[in-house]
Amino acid sequence: MEDLRPEFVDQVYSLRKKVLNRVKPKKLNGKMLTGTMFWNLLSSYVESINKGAIPSIESSWAYICKNECLKAMENSFDIFMKNLNEGLKDGGPFYDGELKNLYSKCKRIAMDNF
Repeated sequence: MEDLRPEFVDQVYSLRKKVLNRVKPKKLNGKMLTGTMFWNLLSSYVESINKGAIPSIESSWAYICKNECLKAMENSFDIFMKNLNEGLKDGGPFYDGELKNLYSKCKRIAMDNF
């Protein structure tokens, strides 16, 4: 920025301030979209248009929800496996009840995350 004219730099900062103060977060069906969700929505619209179809907000929303649920499921599964591996790191032997308790604990933590 130091290589640019001061007037240009001032205008860039002024534009940035206006954009950040005036632009409202995008919402769909009352839910605020994250950057990833917004990108998926736009990708869905572009894909529909490229196929010669008319984008459907409802089907795009279903697509976003499906992707978000899939990410949440994968994240929860990773948490489950991490906790399970930590519980099994002692190497055993384990009694049947201990394994059931460990499994239940890991499942509860993963479900709470989900």
